[in-house]
Amino acid sequence: MTKQINQRWQSFLLATIATFIVLGAFSSVFTQKADKYPKPDFSAMEEYFEIVEWEYDFTSGSRFIVTAKPKQKTVPLWWEITWRDAKGVMINQANIHFSMSDIQATKVGEPVRGSSLAPFKRRMSEVKSVTITENPEGGDARTAN
Repeated sequence: MTKQINQRWQSFLLATIATFIVLGAFSSVFTQKADKYPKPDFSAMEEYFEIVEWEYDFTSGSRFIVTAKPKQKTVPLWWEITWRDAKGVMINQANIHFSMSDIQATKVGEPVRGSSLAPFKRRMSEVKSVTITENPEGGDARTAN
């Protein structure tokens, strides 16, 4: 009887460990943190936002996600992001969008997320530079305070 309990317990532990390994691998395969790809040039955003983190999400399509804290009451909602290869040739260009309702519900200094489309994962090895510029046609929003 004790031997059966030990075998079941060992099986349970092995299954639990395997689950954590699989989930960890799944997460790292589909959501890539900052160190895997070139760091975007956030200098245009730094007047308005403190950049907290950024990542690529390949779980359903290709997305770039940035978490930032507004530094001012009024901040731009739209930013243009461009990925280029080693020769400066554009691989992809998209708009990073911060939702107006999210900004309006956020106080200065509180984090908010913006996102955009990104190059497909298979093209990311070609990316050597990422620049972000303000899109002046995108409008501004005021924070909650």
